[in-house]
Formats: sequence, C-alpha cells, structure tokens
Amino acid sequence: DEFGEKCLRERGTRTFFCADELYIKAGRELPKEEYYEEYGQLENGVGMLRSTMSEFMMALEDIEYGKVKSFTLVSGVSAAPYMEKLVAAAKEKCPSLQGEVVAIVNDFFGHLIDVSGLVTGGDIIKQLKSHEGLGERILIPTNMLRHGDGIFLDDVTVEQLERELDRSVTVSETDGWALAEAIFS
Repeated sequence: DEFGEKCLRERGTRTFFCADELYIKAGRELPKEEYYEEYGQLENGVGMLRSTMSEFMMALEDIEYGKVKSFTLVSGVSAAPYMEKLVAAAKEKCPSLQGEVVAIVNDFFGHLIDVSGLVTGGDIIKQLKSHEGLGERILIPTNMLRHGDGIFLDDVTVEQLERELDRSVTVSETDGWALAEAIFS
C-alpha cells in the first residue's frame, strides 16, 4: 500500500495493488472503491470483494421480488463474512427471505486454503450433507468451477452435487448483480 501510494503521487496511478486475500489475512478493512482505479486487476482477485459488495448493494436498490425459495450460499472461509453481510442486507430488503451462508472448510487442499476458487465439490457435499437447515437451493460462485465446463477441481460435477444434496444448484457469476439475481430468482 505504501509503495502504491508513492506511485500514485509520482505517476498518478497506484500501479501495485494488494489482493483482497491479503487484507483479509491481515485483518484490515478492504479499501474503498476509489482505491481500485476502476478495477483494472479484478481478475487477479484485486478488488473482487469490494466490487461484488458495491454491485450487490446497487442491485438491491432496484430488485423486484416475489416468493423466493430458501437458499444456502456456499462460500470459501475468507469471503464468508462479506457474503453474510450481503445476505443480511437482502433480508433487510425482503424480511421473508430465508437464506444463509455456509463457509466450506477446504479439506481437499488443506485448511490454510480458504478462498472460494479452490473449494471442491467433494468438500461441499461432505459438509452440507450433515448441515441442518439446508436451503431449498444451493448457490455457488462460478469461480469454484473449472473454466467453462461445470466441473469442480476434484472432478465432481454440478449435476453430482445436485444429486448428492437433493437440491438444485445455481451457479452465479462472481459479481454483485448476478448474486442478487441468484438470491431473488
């Protein structure tokens, strides 16, 4: 951050940004939206959470909803507290909404790995099968799947997840607009 501030003063741009994961691990607040300079490094995990949170809150202002099935939103451990804040905001907008966030501990790669992009289907199945109060549908972010093929890193498919949990699975893009749509659809 200090080097980024120096670059900002000298060059008009930070050039160097810390990934969201580093702020989380350091126990620091995520920077405000302006810090990310239009999210030029979003695909590298730089500003993804802040962007998702900002987009979700904007989407929530305009969302129209009716009766919505209950849901369980699956997350990596590190992003779970942020997702919980978004679900709480959604419940404030729609008090009848029934949903929860479940942080999946990464048994496959090890407990130090806590990002959503490395959560496996097997870990989701194992941890949600015994979870009481599982929603009528499961929401997962697309970054849990291999690019474009609907398969988790451990070769479990979305269809297998649906069969094992006896629930429909909605795969949501990793932005706040798509998350709001997945929750309220």
